[in-house]
Amino acid sequence: MKQGLLLFSLVVFAIFFGGVLGQWATNLPEVTWFGELHEIGFSTFELDLELVTITLGAKVKVCLAQGVMLLAAICAYPKLCKVLFG
Repeated sequence: MKQGLLLFSLVVFAIFFGGVLGQWATNLPEVTWFGELHEIGFSTFELDLELVTITLGAKVKVCLAQGVMLLAAICAYPKLCKVLFG
């Protein structure tokens, strides 16, 4: 349970700080590509069943900085587990 909570926390912090790092990188002309946002997902889809209408859609905006931070968090996870949980 504690290890799962640690992994979840690392992933959330990595995504958050990766977004912050990406925002910061967009202001630097040499590394603007590090913070460029790319949209992944699908547009809204509507299913009309006469009685009820269901609308589905999902889009996520990600940048390279978030991916790098996420990879670093996943690589650090086993070492942190050893240090924290023995």
